[in-house]
Amino acid sequence: MITANENISWVTAHADAAHSGANIAWLNRQRKSALAQFEAVGLPGVRDEDWRYTNLRALKSNDYTLSAVSSLNIELADTTNPRLVFVDGHLDVAASTGLSDSVTSLKDSLEIVEGHFSSTLPKKPHGFTALNTAYAHDGYVVHLKSGQRLEGVLEVVFVSQSADAVSHTRNLIIADANTQCTIVERHIGAHGTVYLNNVITEIVAGDNAHIDHYKIQQESNDAFHMGGVFINQAKGSQVKSHNIALSGLVTRNDIYSNLLGQGAHVEMNGLVIGHGRQHIDNHTEVNHAVPNCTSDEYYKTVLDDHSRSVFRGRIIVAKDAQLTNADQRNNNLLLSKNAEADCKPQLEIYADDVKCSHGATVGQLDPVSLFYLKSRGIDAESATALLTFAFANEVIERIKVDSVRQELTQILAGELLSGLEELV
Repeated sequence: MITANENISWVTAHADAAHSGANIAWLNRQRKSALAQFEAVGLPGVRDEDWRYTNLRALKSNDYTLSAVSSLNIELADTTNPRLVFVDGHLDVAASTGLSDSVTSLKDSLEIVEGHFSSTLPKKPHGFTALNTAYAHDGYVVHLKSGQRLEGVLEVVFVSQSADAVSHTRNLIIADANTQCTIVERHIGAHGTVYLNNVITEIVAGDNAHIDHYKIQQESNDAFHMGGVFINQAKGSQVKSHNIALSGLVTRNDIYSNLLGQGAHVEMNGLVIGHGRQHIDNHTEVNHAVPNCTSDEYYKTVLDDHSRSVFRGRIIVAKDAQLTNADQRNNNLLLSKNAEADCKPQLEIYADDVKCSHGATVGQLDPVSLFYLKSRGIDAESATALLTFAFANEVIERIKVDSVRQELTQILAGELLSGLEELV
């Protein structure tokens, strides 16, 4: 935990923030409460159990200014999908398409989100989550009314352009009963730029709602990303969360789901590709609060050079949550003797009629498989690349959006196959 003086400096840095919805009573109450929480707990540190493997010294040593409104100064790839573009955490209307009554910005939707804002968050949020609630200035809001379906794929691109800036972004997906949507959320930034993104996406899934949410990080190699996806699921809802981290100096993602209605199902897929001195920390938690719910977690990590990953996966089965079916897998592949993976799978089961399993592995490529490929005339470097690609691609194959799956396959080919793309 940082010192009291450091806490004050963070609050002082935001003192002149122009709050969205400054005249809205319920939001002001939440902001005031969150700020009090932050002043009490501060930013997390290695003395906090859930952060013991993630040292934030480099983040805390930088001075950040609150991001200002600016226009997009890079060219994005063409798309046929509706796309919202946020620059340094603020909506760029000129660069965006697809705004409607159902798809809006947080600034324009504060009346809609009352009752949902912060409803999915943990009761005791850490300092970054508290800061986000206290200072969130913009984000996207998708609100689907009963029976509504969001056609196609909604793309949301967060572009970080300003050095030494901090953006607090809050997104909400509110899906009423029998609704459906697919949202691809991207975070990109110019390499060599230092900045801090503090991003929370809340998902409220009503009865029988179907939501596919993708979060893809291609941040600057010097950037810090503190993120969370928090989900509440009602009866029969189906939520798929895909979390892909490809770059960024220090990344922390909390992916939490509360299964609150019978028949709810959550699927969590994650892939980390680590290079250099990247540090990627993924914390997942699935709370089976009622009977007859299912969950499936599948996280994979590929680490090279001095990169490091952390995975803590927690499954909680409440006393009355009989007939729960929960599975969790975390596999880590080390390509360098200097790479490190820390994994901590956890099961807390208080019911007696359940089917739960978890498994975690950390290791190198199978020498038998390498020998087999080399015996077929493939050189050692190519054999390593092919097996690494196959290991990572098992997560990519779970992606149902064709354009996203193909794009990530090509990125993996470029990252891992190095000239062997024609074999993909």
